[in-house]
Amino acid sequence: MVNVQQIKRPLAPHWFYIAALGVAGLDQITKALVLLKIPLGDAGSVPVIPNVFHLTHVRNTGIAFSMLEGKIPVILLASALVMIGIVVTERKSKGTMSVASGIALSLPLGGAIGNMIDRLRFGNVVDFIDVRVIKFAIFNVADSAITVGIIWLLLISFFQPTRGEQVAASDPQRDT
Repeated sequence: MVNVQQIKRPLAPHWFYIAALGVAGLDQITKALVLLKIPLGDAGSVPVIPNVFHLTHVRNTGIAFSMLEGKIPVILLASALVMIGIVVTERKSKGTMSVASGIALSLPLGGAIGNMIDRLRFGNVVDFIDVRVIKFAIFNVADSAITVGIIWLLLISFFQPTRGEQVAASDPQRDT
């Protein structure tokens, strides 16, 4: 069972950056293995669960679902701005960001770093997670971290009490 008090306690800034770098590192390790072991394209696709889940080495010169295909300078600039925004948000929190919010925010930062490394090295991103049962776009660890982090942040924002609710909850005299 998750201890709610531990999730609400502050995340030390160094753990925020360690988590982000861990995501970027895991992303780069998995992509290095794909580059070593799986030929480019469907011919080299490795069925993990046939017709359900495959490892298929493809390259993406755009962002999600191949949007902005071939517009690497625009994508790099947008990625850099997003990463700067995330770092500024963490720095402004001055060590008060909760564990839940900190980890949720570190995931997109790590994913953006992982994909930016690919764009700078190759001019494209290495994708390989091929979920065929739902005919979804092929993606990678960085894409997964970005998606999970954004969904997590949205859930936190929906379930986090507003400032007024926090004041009311902390002041028992207010109800009388």
